[in-house]
Amino acid sequence: MTALPATTPRLTPVDRVRTLEELGPRRLTGSDTEKAAQAMLGRELESLGYQLDWRPFTWTQSLYASLLLHFGTAALATGVGFSAPFLGAGLHAVVALSYTLESLRKGLVLRSLFPRITSQNLVATRPARGPRRKRLVLIAHADAAYTGVVFTPSLIKAATKQPPPGLGWFKKSLGLATATVALLAVLELLAGLGVWSAPGWLRGLVTVPAVLTALLNLDVVLRNRVVPGAADNLSGCTACVELAYRLEGKLPDDVELVIVISGAEEAGTGGAQRLAEQVVASGEWTPADTVVLGLDTLSNGTLRILEEGELWPLPIARPLVEAVADVNASLPESARVPTYVIPTGATDALPFLVRGFQSVSLTCIDPDIGAPRHYHHPTDTWSNMDAGQLDASIDFAERLILRLSKA
Repeated sequence: MTALPATTPRLTPVDRVRTLEELGPRRLTGSDTEKAAQAMLGRELESLGYQLDWRPFTWTQSLYASLLLHFGTAALATGVGFSAPFLGAGLHAVVALSYTLESLRKGLVLRSLFPRITSQNLVATRPARGPRRKRLVLIAHADAAYTGVVFTPSLIKAATKQPPPGLGWFKKSLGLATATVALLAVLELLAGLGVWSAPGWLRGLVTVPAVLTALLNLDVVLRNRVVPGAADNLSGCTACVELAYRLEGKLPDDVELVIVISGAEEAGTGGAQRLAEQVVASGEWTPADTVVLGLDTLSNGTLRILEEGELWPLPIARPLVEAVADVNASLPESARVPTYVIPTGATDALPFLVRGFQSVSLTCIDPDIGAPRHYHHPTDTWSNMDAGQLDASIDFAERLILRLSKA
């Protein structure tokens, strides 16, 4: 691992990404490299007057192992259901309930069977200069992702292709897989009660989404390969620090700015979920005075505001929609930021959104792929980032933050 300098001078956004990337490989949840990246960013924020608060938490390291457990169990349960329909129904019901709770960031059931590791969130605060009216939170994750066949651009393009009219929900691949698992529970319950026994071909067909999901995630688990994660999401981390410089002296005196460099996002938004649980339980942050803006992958595509939701769409809060519209109105049409509905996965905005906060993320999407270029690939390096788009994304984020600070 590269030794960190005693002091960190101001770097350009791309140079900061390069320096972070060079700290070391396998920047996984709970790794020393994840914490080293957070520490480097923290030192620079501290030099700007931010108060640093390290908040450790426990989580499991691999989202893909969790998906494999859920949908692999569902696939096996179909076989069990032919001879023991009530047992099959029970297994399918547990999987559907467990993944629904996990996807809504409401709790872990099957995933709690995995060992926990310790990660941390860095919460850096620039207090309001006087009584606080509003808290603006910028959040970006320091950890990097695993790779696998599921992230092949052609597969992503096929998965994100707009389906026929009226079937838009089928873009939610994990939503489809979870719904079919729930349907299998119903079919097996009907068979166990003697009401109706669905033919084997029908049960097999309904099991296909679970089988495909399990196999794709098995590939990721067996590869055990971690990408550099320059665009996703060192670009968001460097944007947070760059915005700390740019916003100095520009925010109203009654606005508190908080920058969170989270851990475990690629493991299923673990850091954001633990932080959201903590600040809600303690009353430290409330939806009434806190707005959360996620900065996640600000290069290798064109900027979008994301509509979250793994199982079904979760609408963006109206004040955020209006703020984005106001910023867009001040820009030429080519620079405006439209909404993009996430087909699968989530960002650090989601755990706050489901707890009632105004929360949304900015992300770059290449429309030819349906994801950022180099998404979860070994080629996601600092040298493959679009530096111009990174600068443009930071410019838009600054405009949006200033607009939100005055609302």
